[in-house]
Amino acid sequence: MKQLITLVAYFLIILSLAGQSPLRIIPEPFRVEQGQGQPFTIDAQTAIVLRDSIALPAAQRLAALPGANFPIKWGAKGGAEENGIILELSPDLDYLGDEGYTFQVRQEAITIRAFRPAGLFYAVETARQLFPQRAEGLIGYAIPSFDVEDHPRFSWRGLHLDVSRHFMPVDFIKKYIDYLAFHKLNTFHWHLVDGIGWRIEIKSHPELTDWGAWRVVKEGKMPWQDFEVWKEGDERPRYGGFYTQEEIREVVAYARERFVTVVPEIELPGHSEVVFQCYPELLCQDSLGNPLRNIGVYCAGNPASYQLLEDVLDEVLELFPSEYIHIGGDEVNKSNWGRCARCQRLMAEQQYPSLHDIQSHFINHFDKYLQARGRKLIGWHEILEGELSPSASIMYWGGAGQAAAYLRRGHPTVLTPGSHLYFDHYQSQSPHEPKAWGGYTPLKEVYEYEPVPEELEEAYRANILGVQANVWTEYMPDARQVEYMVFPRIAALSELGWAQGGKDWPGFREKLGALLPRYEAMGVNYARSAFRPQATFELDPSTKELVARLETDLEAELVYTLDGSEPPSPSMHPYTGPLRLEHSATIKAVALKDGQPLTESETFEAVLHKARGAAVELHCTPYGSYQAKGGFTLVDANFGGNKWGNGQWLGILDQDFEAALEFDSLTLIRQVGFSCIEETGAGIYFPVNVEVEVSADGQHFKKVKTWQNNRPKPIPRTSDIRTQTITLDFAPIACRYLRVKAAYQKVEGQGVFIFVDEVVVE
Repeated sequence: MKQLITLVAYFLIILSLAGQSPLRIIPEPFRVEQGQGQPFTIDAQTAIVLRDSIALPAAQRLAALPGANFPIKWGAKGGAEENGIILELSPDLDYLGDEGYTFQVRQEAITIRAFRPAGLFYAVETARQLFPQRAEGLIGYAIPSFDVEDHPRFSWRGLHLDVSRHFMPVDFIKKYIDYLAFHKLNTFHWHLVDGIGWRIEIKSHPELTDWGAWRVVKEGKMPWQDFEVWKEGDERPRYGGFYTQEEIREVVAYARERFVTVVPEIELPGHSEVVFQCYPELLCQDSLGNPLRNIGVYCAGNPASYQLLEDVLDEVLELFPSEYIHIGGDEVNKSNWGRCARCQRLMAEQQYPSLHDIQSHFINHFDKYLQARGRKLIGWHEILEGELSPSASIMYWGGAGQAAAYLRRGHPTVLTPGSHLYFDHYQSQSPHEPKAWGGYTPLKEVYEYEPVPEELEEAYRANILGVQANVWTEYMPDARQVEYMVFPRIAALSELGWAQGGKDWPGFREKLGALLPRYEAMGVNYARSAFRPQATFELDPSTKELVARLETDLEAELVYTLDGSEPPSPSMHPYTGPLRLEHSATIKAVALKDGQPLTESETFEAVLHKARGAAVELHCTPYGSYQAKGGFTLVDANFGGNKWGNGQWLGILDQDFEAALEFDSLTLIRQVGFSCIEETGAGIYFPVNVEVEVSADGQHFKKVKTWQNNRPKPIPRTSDIRTQTITLDFAPIACRYLRVKAAYQKVEGQGVFIFVDEVVVE
C-alpha cells in the first residue's frame, strides 16, 4: 500500500513539473536539472545527517517542518548515507557566495551543500516549498530526482515597514521577519521614526518615547492631520507605542538567526515634527529669536540639533550591528532655513550658495560620524541635493524611468522605485479594495520590473546594491492589513532580488498558484486582488465596435453576465475570449474556484458614445507622468476608475483644460459628460467650471452650456477619492466640431491638477 501511495505521489509531482521549470520554487533557482533516477521517498526512518556542527541551526529548522520530526544524527565527511537528508559546508562552493547552495535529490538521499551557513538556510527554505505544507502529507511523500545550483542576483533584497504612522507589536515584527526569510529576502528596513511617531527607546532622551511615541486621537482626522503628541495628564484618547531597547535586541537576534539584517531608519533632517513637539527649543528661529513654524526640519545652524541626533545614534549603534544606518533625508522642506538667523549665519560662514548645501552639510556631518564608528550612511535619493559625500549610499524611490540618471551619480544604490515597489499602492482597480495610497501597483507590474536599466552603461551597473519594496502604513492600522498589502506581491519581489533575470509571467503565475495554499497554511491574510477580474476596452476603428477583454492576474475560471445579474447566476457565461459590443452594456464578472467566487464581482460599464474614436486636438499639456494615451484618452471608451495613478487618466497641472473634438460628419448631440476624479490631498481637484462650444465648420463656435462648481471654499485637503461625470445637457444641435474647456481650481501654495479620462457625448 505504501509503495502505491509513493508511486501516485511521484507521478503527481512529475505532472506538476510539466512547466518551463522542473520545480515550482519562488524565487526561481539559478539552475535546475531534472534527474533521470527514481524519487527520494520520505518515510518514518528518514533522518537529517550533519557533517558540520555549524549546520545544526539549519538542521533544526528543517526538522521543525510540519510533521517532519526528523531525527538529527552525525555523519562522516564523504560518507555514504541511505535515507538521509545530508547538510554540509563545502569550501569548494565559494563561487556561489555566502548565500548560494546546491540541492541534490537522488533515490538514496538528499544532499544539501553550501559555502556558508546562510546558504544552508536558504536551501532549507527551498525544501519548505518542496515538502507538503501539512503534516499528514509528509510520510510517503516522493520528491523527484533533480539537481539545483542556486545563488542570489543581488546582495540587498529588502522589505521595509513603517511603524511610525501605525505601530506594530513585536510579535508581528518577528512574523514579518519570518516572511522575509521564507522568500529569501535578507534586509529588514525598520522605519522607526517619522513625523508623527517616535518608536525607539532612547534612554538619554526619554521624552522621545514618553511623549513622542503617543499621539492624540482626533475624531474625523487622519493621524497626520493636526498631529499632536499626547502627554501624561491629557484625558483625550491616545494612540501609539514604542519598542524598548530590550525588545529591539530580541528582534535583531531573531532576525540574525534567519540571516536577515535589520537596518534602522532615524529620520533627519526632515520628517521630524514629533521631535520639536518634545523639544521646541530646537526649532529654527528668526532674527529676534522667535521660533519658526514646526515644519518637521532640524535647525542646521544649531549645534544642539547635531548633539541630540548623535546621542540618539550612539544608542542606535549599540542596538543594531548593521553595516548601514538609514538617515531618511527625503522631502526636506528647506523654507525655514532661508528665514532662520542661525542657518543664514552658517551659509555665510561656509560660503554655501544655496539651501541645498545646508542639507548636504547636515547629511555629511552624520556620514562622517558613522564612518568614524565603522558604519555606512544610506538615505533616500534626495540626499544627493547639494554636494553629498562620495562615501554615502542612496535608496532611490522615484520612477523607474529615471533610475539610470541617479545610478550615474556613482553612489551605491538600492532601487525601490515608487512606480513598482511601493506596496502601499492599490493592488487592483476594484472599488472593493480597502483604502490605500493613490498609486496603482498590481502584482504583474511588480514582477515585470527590471532593476537594471537597459540604457545604463556597464561601468555603473555595479552601483546597484539590490532592490527593496516599501510598506508605508498610512492606511494599514494593523498586522492583517499589512499582510494584505504585502502578500502576494512579496513573491514577485523575491523573484526580483534573487532570480538571475529574464521574465516568465505564465510560469510565475503557475508557481504562485501553488504557493497560495502555503500562505493559507501559514495563516497569512493575503490579498485576493490578483483574482479580481479586470476589463480592457479597445475600439475597432473600422466598425466603431468596442472590444472588451476580461482577465485576472492569476489563473482562475472567469464568468460574466450582460443582463445586470450578479454572477454566479443562471444567466452567466464562461469567458472564452473577447466580447464585441455594438451597444453600451453592463458587464459583471467574477473569478470562481470550485464554483465559488474568489472575490466580489466586478462591474464594468461599456459606454459606446457618439465621440468614441473621434479626432482630438489638445490645447493643454498633460503632465509627464500622467499622459495616458494623449488626446485619444478622451475618446477611447475606457474609463480610469477610482485609481488616478493607473495610467488611464490625463493629468493637467496648473493650467486650464481644453480639447477640440472632430466628428466624421455632422452629428446631432444633446449632452456632454466630463469624466473626472478628485483627491484634494494629492492636489487633484474637480474643475471650477466646464464649458461646451460647438461648430459646424470649425471656424465659428457657439457656447451651448456652462457648468459651475458652486461648492463652498476653502476646499478641505483629504485623501478621499471621488469620481464624477459632470453632465452638461442642452437642446439638440447638429455639429461636427466640439470644444470642451475646464478651468482648474487655484490653491495658494500648491500645484493643482485636473484629471480627466473621457469626454462622453450623447
